[in-house]
Amino acid sequence: MEPQVCLKRKREPSPTPESSKQVKETELNGVPESEHRSGSRPPRLSLPFDRLQEPVTLKDLTELLQFAALGNTGGLKQPSWCRLHHQRKVSGVSVILLEGLSQAHFYRHYLHFKHLRTKYTSRHGYTPSPGNVISGIFSSEVVHNSPADALGDQKSAQPEGGLRWHPVIRKFGLETRGLTGYLLTQEDMIKKHFPVRGMPGSEGFVCTDSDDCVTDSSPLYGLDCEMCLTERGNELTRISLVDSRGSCVLDELVKPPNRILNYLTQFSGITRAMLQPITTTLREVQSKLKKVLPRDAVLVGHSLDNDLRALNLIHPHVIDTSLLYRREFGQRFKLKVLAETVLKKQIQTEERKGHDPTEDAQAALELAQYFIHTGPRQVVELYCEELWGGSPTMYQPPVNRATSTHNNNSSLSLRFAQALKSSGQSAVFIGKRADITLDLSNQQWHSSDREVLSSFKRGLESHSFSVVQLSSFSDHLTSMISTDQHYHTMSQRLREMCVVFAGPLPSDYTERDVRRLFRSCGKVRAVRLLDATQRVHAEVEFELLEGAVLAVEMLNGTLLHTRHILKVQRPVKESMLDLDVFLSCLQDDPLNANVIYAAGLKANAKTARLAAKINGTGLNANAAAKVNGTGLNANIAALPAKVNRARLHAKANHSGLLEKVNGTFLNAKAKLAEANGPGLHAKAKFAKLVELSAEVNGTLLKAKTMLAEIAAEANVGARLHAKTAGLCEEDLCKAFGQYGTVQGVILPAKHSGKQKRRRHAFLKYDSPDTVDAVLSSPVELWDRKVSTRRALTPPHLRSWVTMMTTTGSDRETPDESSQQTGREEQEVACVMRKLDRRVGKLFRSLPDNTLSIVLLPGHNSSHGDGLCFLEVKQGSAALSDHAHNLMLPA
Repeated sequence: MEPQVCLKRKREPSPTPESSKQVKETELNGVPESEHRSGSRPPRLSLPFDRLQEPVTLKDLTELLQFAALGNTGGLKQPSWCRLHHQRKVSGVSVILLEGLSQAHFYRHYLHFKHLRTKYTSRHGYTPSPGNVISGIFSSEVVHNSPADALGDQKSAQPEGGLRWHPVIRKFGLETRGLTGYLLTQEDMIKKHFPVRGMPGSEGFVCTDSDDCVTDSSPLYGLDCEMCLTERGNELTRISLVDSRGSCVLDELVKPPNRILNYLTQFSGITRAMLQPITTTLREVQSKLKKVLPRDAVLVGHSLDNDLRALNLIHPHVIDTSLLYRREFGQRFKLKVLAETVLKKQIQTEERKGHDPTEDAQAALELAQYFIHTGPRQVVELYCEELWGGSPTMYQPPVNRATSTHNNNSSLSLRFAQALKSSGQSAVFIGKRADITLDLSNQQWHSSDREVLSSFKRGLESHSFSVVQLSSFSDHLTSMISTDQHYHTMSQRLREMCVVFAGPLPSDYTERDVRRLFRSCGKVRAVRLLDATQRVHAEVEFELLEGAVLAVEMLNGTLLHTRHILKVQRPVKESMLDLDVFLSCLQDDPLNANVIYAAGLKANAKTARLAAKINGTGLNANAAAKVNGTGLNANIAALPAKVNRARLHAKANHSGLLEKVNGTFLNAKAKLAEANGPGLHAKAKFAKLVELSAEVNGTLLKAKTMLAEIAAEANVGARLHAKTAGLCEEDLCKAFGQYGTVQGVILPAKHSGKQKRRRHAFLKYDSPDTVDAVLSSPVELWDRKVSTRRALTPPHLRSWVTMMTTTGSDRETPDESSQQTGREEQEVACVMRKLDRRVGKLFRSLPDNTLSIVLLPGHNSSHGDGLCFLEVKQGSAALSDHAHNLMLPA
């Protein structure tokens, strides 16, 4: 529903902030200042957090390699699965292939891969390719545009072409509008969780005295609030309101009515001492706001929905700057980043303790005024490189495969090796001679990894695209007595990390009871009762490491209802001695930075019951019981009142039944009056009363039957809804967003046909301070406590136990050659350390701004998927810039 706009005489437009004017007017030799500043920005990779869990294929990899090497000048588009920003500054491309290694090898020997796990900040699962990877890279098809298409590309370089696919332009168009053109519609407000009159979650909220319509000359007011964490969630502690000239018209500290658990001082700047003398309540602040705001006021803020919810306030006319300067993938810029880039202002600085809400409100107001005054087209043209990380030509319309196939004749295709040669770039392959013939003129074959490394360093300056193959581990595998035993041992070691032993348990405990006890920590893969001992114990195997760690941290020492004190511990084995070091390194892994694991999640039971009620089956099951308990009293006159109380539970959805019972009771009343009338013999009175009792009894029996059927239907519907509803990303963002900005959520994949509930999730925050706040505060989701800890499992890994499958049982069996297996494991560990050192040397030798890819190709058999590491090497100056990246980390 679009906001209504009235035509009134326009006032003078609000003055543009001085800082905004400087942004618009500051140019050097005709080039905007933003382009000079962006000259120092290095190339980088980015993609959404939830995309990290999807594996890449050889096709995805060649897309990225082709774009990195040939770019827009070769007529190529951005890869479909990630973004390579500032591609023109890429100095070279390097691919390192670790032959014979899989994902399971990396995590089994994780501690030995020091360089690989620290120098590469992006890691993805890789689906093994049936053919030769190196041949697949160089022989992949590159589609170059024909002259006609090239002309089209030139057109798309104009604003009306490529620019129109920018997320800001797609939303607001190219033309400059008045402020009413940027108001959120009611539909947008509902989607973005703003409080809206009449919508669930907005009950009890106060509505401002606003007009139904506003104009382009309506006044803008900047709003920002600070919150703390109480027993009831986030509650208001400070509010700041500024008028259209940036002058503060309201700045109040507010005393929350509930007990404060965390002042969130690092964000709010609020301390216990500041609030101690304060008596101002939320209701008083609401009254002041209503008095200050004109009827046609437009509220402006950054992520304004959070502020309005903290205020328990409904206002229909809002502009949200996080949705004005919008990004792809649904992400939002921080206010601090927008103020620094657009307004050239420093806010929320580290020297200051907490945020200043007045300063934040002024920044949001100025950003909105600048956007309205300048228009979306000029904003994108000025800041496309600095904010969105690329030129307007990088934005392309969605590919229509049918059209693409139809127009294939108008495109010229080349093999990648030929395209590199045609563009004047030299490509080289350095590795072991293979039976596969490569369509490449520069191939160098060597018999050892040491020779490969030396050859690469000698010719580093002479080639811009290189593929290096390190095959020492593959050679080592062929020399093993039993490769199957090697894979089985590796699978067993990975499984052991996810296992805990628990006991003693009550003698009547079943596997189902154990599973129900431990599922609050994470997904339980298997339970095995160990009853060979005097007391019952259990072996519990989790899908993820976090589940096993939480089980030891939370359940060890738990007193069961049978007065058994539960002991939960890890397996005591040689392979588990370094587990604490392993877990510590995983917690510090770049992929797990600012990510938490939450377990014990459940679908909202209240929502399930509400849905069932809407579907016409929401009868309280107690209604039947109440009717059952409503019998005939000796005094029949009291009967209608008793059943009347029971019928209230079914009044809306079962009017037919109630009318019938009601009619019977009215009839009963009339007959009762007749029976008690004068002139009747006592025997006749008794007969009438018996007849009346039988009639009422019969109606009640029918009512009982119908109510029982309805209650059963309601229970089945509610159970089915609770099973299938599950968790959703929006619910989690709302529950966990009270501590800070949730940048992404990863939920476990649903298993087809099993209808299992998803009870855990991974959430990525924007800063370590936010993670500390979450972990130090009790988190509740629908009145149920949630278990949280720092993440250990990288986003691309769905299970530690099923990382690789082996034939036969996963359980460890006695092996006569255990000493030989131990010797082989030591040899494998030695090979891994050498490989990692060589990868580190290769990476250090690369020039800055080189795209480096390390590929563990995996196996097409059951021995596991591969792994792909991505990183753009940057100098020390660029690395500090990279830490404050505007986009999500790759």
